[in-house]
Amino acid sequence: MTVEHSTGAPHSAPLNSRRVMRTRSRTRQVGLLGIALTGLLALSACDNGGESSAPGDMAPEPAAAASSPGTKDGSAVKIATGVSDQTRVVAHMYAQQLRNQGIGAEVVDVGRDRNELFDALQAKQVHVFPDFTGDLYVHVAENETPASPSNTPTPAPTASEGPGFIGSLAQLLGFTGETGPSGDDVYDALPDSMPRGLQILNQGPAENTDRFVVAPATAVELELDDLTSVGEQCSDMAVGMPGNYADSDQGVKGLESYYDCQPKSAPEIVDYDERVDALLNNEVQAAVLPESSPVIDDDDLRVLDDPNNLYRPEKLVAVASEGLTGGAVSAINGITTSVRTGDLAMMTRLVSGDNPEMTPEEAAAFIREQPR
Repeated sequence: MTVEHSTGAPHSAPLNSRRVMRTRSRTRQVGLLGIALTGLLALSACDNGGESSAPGDMAPEPAAAASSPGTKDGSAVKIATGVSDQTRVVAHMYAQQLRNQGIGAEVVDVGRDRNELFDALQAKQVHVFPDFTGDLYVHVAENETPASPSNTPTPAPTASEGPGFIGSLAQLLGFTGETGPSGDDVYDALPDSMPRGLQILNQGPAENTDRFVVAPATAVELELDDLTSVGEQCSDMAVGMPGNYADSDQGVKGLESYYDCQPKSAPEIVDYDERVDALLNNEVQAAVLPESSPVIDDDDLRVLDDPNNLYRPEKLVAVASEGLTGGAVSAINGITTSVRTGDLAMMTRLVSGDNPEMTPEEAAAFIREQPR
């Protein structure tokens, strides 16, 4: 376990440099980041007891002297950085909010793999980490021993899907109709799936759910409003999908079952930037992208609504030890419920890529200061 330093880590969906240089999106980003960087010295000084540091050259976040306990044994709250660059920023937001309320907190890195995160939580090396509901539920359903096994749905056997595969969340939750589970369905199922001693804190509105995305011209030409309107046009469309996705229940099978959509082809384009470029260049007419992808706003892409819940809901949530005090839980919930999907996109802009504009700690301070 290491104390988290303020360095950006590669994101699963880094920005493509050619796309970032598009004049409209670049103008928006430069203006925003200029404002952000101008204010960082002041923000950093506030969060570090008045000592200013240059952006990108900040020391590890220490645990502040606590005036009120964050854990029942009186120790500082240790927050793991989670599974992605986005959760890394959220972890720092948790720490900053806790310290602002006089609760000792520090951010530590125990790895991005959920097995490592749960091991650290159960070994009391950390007390909490941010995550996203759908992938989290699949992990605990397939890998963890729940405290209340009688209340947890038993997955039906599958021939080809192993742990970690995209798989069918609907199957895990016992949905057998023509619609899948909603975000609330997934969140409501999580508490009974948690191992003993762990809890799920409040769900937030921010979503990293995969979406069926088309270019504006395609939406107009084919008169597409949501996925229910795709069926008749689907045979003329190639749909770019992430790796291990096309043959999953969120891929071609799901499109056929939920929306009577049989794509002309469904190439798996593992690299996120390549998948985006294929969509922008009309090599595919649709692509499956996370809802928080900055390119959706940058290039005015059209996200088609998914009324039947084909795609696995991925809403921001925190997994925590039951050893947290009520004050710490309240502070963490306050951050989770304040983060919006647009904030997740901004996190990606600020900390992803080989030369990130900000460290996760700086990005956390900047996003916390934005009007709500």
